[in-house]
Amino acid sequence: MKTLLFILLVSITSTSFAGETKLGWGHESEASAVISSGNADNQTYSLSQATQYLWPQDAIKTKARYLLGKTSGTETARNWALGARYERSLSTTLSAYLGYQIDSNIFANLDYRHTGDVGSKYTWLSGDVHTLFSELGYRITKENQLNPTLELTSHFLRAYTEWTANWTSVLSSKAYVEYLPNLTRSADWQLNSEVSLGTKLSDIFSLKTGYLFLYRNTPAGVGKKQLDTVFSTALVAKF
Repeated sequence: MKTLLFILLVSITSTSFAGETKLGWGHESEASAVISSGNADNQTYSLSQATQYLWPQDAIKTKARYLLGKTSGTETARNWALGARYERSLSTTLSAYLGYQIDSNIFANLDYRHTGDVGSKYTWLSGDVHTLFSELGYRITKENQLNPTLELTSHFLRAYTEWTANWTSVLSSKAYVEYLPNLTRSADWQLNSEVSLGTKLSDIFSLKTGYLFLYRNTPAGVGKKQLDTVFSTALVAKF
């Protein structure tokens, strides 16, 4: 079997590998592809874009992502998301946020899902070596499930913590944990987490390896799995 594996990630960001936060525009773009041919024909493509504008006390952040997977010409994965978030700094350590996202994942039985967020963010550590912050808020979701056809509204509490460490000038790591207890249906709680390691290869390129963990105790649809995981290795270009 002949296999071609190609992963390309392009990233433009003001927060990678330490350094002070820059005001104004910031962008982070990502593109990846995995292609196999021969005994098995598989293609997976993903794109994402994050754009933000920072003022001294305010920030507007937008994001978009798209993933498509095919096996022997048959679509086996497709999901996308669009979101925006506004943040307002209340002090050097405390801020408030308001966000909205729409996403879709038909292979997880989700036609559309609307998500609204409001809450606060507290920064425990902020420096060149370690950054640690937590968020506590409220979330409402309205999702349209496909089979069976169902419109479901849920109310959640949201607890989120993220830690970034720049161990050396070339090595960094990042980890987050998000817990979502469901106030409407207690069995439908969610837990999400990701850990990643970045190695700077040059002033432009770095290598990133990450593991994403997404758990939903009550999946959206009969026969759907509770746990989704993604392991990725990517080449990052920053300029």
